[in-house]
Amino acid sequence: MRLAVTNEQMATAESNAERNGISYMKLMKNAGEACFGRISKILGGVADKNFVILAGRGNNGGDGIVITDMLTEAGASAILVFVQDLPKSNCARQCYSTYEKDIKSCIYVHRKDVVMRAISNCDAVIDCVFGTGFHGELDENAAALFDHVAETCPGVKISVDVPSGINSDTGEIAEHAFRPDCTIVLGAMKKGLYSHPAYESCGNIYLADIGIPQQCFEGCEGVLSEKVLLEFIPERKKVSHKGTYGRMLNISGSAHYTGAAMLSTNGALRSGVGLCTLATPMRVINAIAAAIPEAVYLPLEQDFDGFINEKAADVIKPEIEKHRYDAILIGCGLGDREATAGLTEIVIKSADCPIIIDADGLNSICRNINILKESKKGIIVTPHPAEFARMTGKTVEEIQSDRISAAKNFAKTYGCVTVLKGVNTVIASPTGETFINTSGNAGLAKGGSGDVLAGMIASFAAQGVELNYAAALGAYLHGLAADVLSTRMGMGGILPRDIAETLPEIMKRQ
Repeated sequence: MRLAVTNEQMATAESNAERNGISYMKLMKNAGEACFGRISKILGGVADKNFVILAGRGNNGGDGIVITDMLTEAGASAILVFVQDLPKSNCARQCYSTYEKDIKSCIYVHRKDVVMRAISNCDAVIDCVFGTGFHGELDENAAALFDHVAETCPGVKISVDVPSGINSDTGEIAEHAFRPDCTIVLGAMKKGLYSHPAYESCGNIYLADIGIPQQCFEGCEGVLSEKVLLEFIPERKKVSHKGTYGRMLNISGSAHYTGAAMLSTNGALRSGVGLCTLATPMRVINAIAAAIPEAVYLPLEQDFDGFINEKAADVIKPEIEKHRYDAILIGCGLGDREATAGLTEIVIKSADCPIIIDADGLNSICRNINILKESKKGIIVTPHPAEFARMTGKTVEEIQSDRISAAKNFAKTYGCVTVLKGVNTVIASPTGETFINTSGNAGLAKGGSGDVLAGMIASFAAQGVELNYAAALGAYLHGLAADVLSTRMGMGGILPRDIAETLPEIMKRQ
């Protein structure tokens, strides 16, 4: 599994690797080789191309020394620029002494005319100045250098491990930080780079294996991948029936949001649930029943505007008590109203199965958020940042600045799996196990996408997938469907209904 680490966790992993016979020098050489390979791919080869490598005093600068040597050996013109001074860390000093005789061009940054001219006429500038060692503000010289790169470099700008000027623990960005076209992250993804706006400031991100065994990492968040999730997709057995794949109750929709009921139900059915009962106002049933004949329909009492009213609870409570549902989804398009809050609380207290709460189900219980602690079989909440802000009393900016910690803290406090949606969706469980999803694209930025996702997650939960993995599987496949669709059409034209319709193809590939 790919991992997301803090600086301390990365340092621990490197120490553990050394104790297992993989020296720091070996890791630095591996890092340089991996970066050289990626740089070659990015530029379509390096022979006869001009490079400027900006090296700092620490181990990130040592990586730059290895890269410079390899570029030179491959027939490139590579100028190594020491931005601060000669290497100071033991490993970087050893690296410099090893490769010094082979590096043809090595200068100090105070030779501004030479440095500026080289930057203005190169095919690529490679940033190896700070790596994970940066915090605070850039000094005047570094700021001026990075500004010059941004203004005059005609080539590709590449950062190694972390763009210089970004705190890789917090994601804070210093003024005048290096702004790369791509970042080659070493060993494991740095946790702070998943924060915003740090993530948008890294360009395309590539992860480079530097030879640290997985067992050397301790207590890190996982980054979702097909390889990890493959085993959690429910198996379709040769001898089975509709009940084998779960019974799900979807309490969604109103006259104003008929699409939410339709999309969440389609998302559930396309994800494999055996039976899906849609509890919704009669107006919604009349609008969508012909389009989804596979669903079972349960009419709910409604008010004059087509939203559920207080009497809807009189239908839902006995329905929950007499039917053995394997998962219940509530909230998509119900409207943020007192009747929604009352019904959501009844479901939480009464249901003897996992509950997935989305959209208006979440908005309606913000004033009584502790109700989440009263579920019998677990809850998954699926807020976007604005909903999560209402649930936590924080600002969207505070949440986005450290999405991982925000989701983990909420999951632990309220005992529910928390799916914090958005770019790099975070899935956090009450036990502390946390995943980061990197599938998906801007084609998902459209009303209704979240309804499909909620239906998918509820479907997997109904099929018996453990809640944190049901959430992770739903988030990953939802994003993967959008990625597949983006190869066929412009992202702006992707509709949430397309996501649901693409799921069978995506799941067949598994």
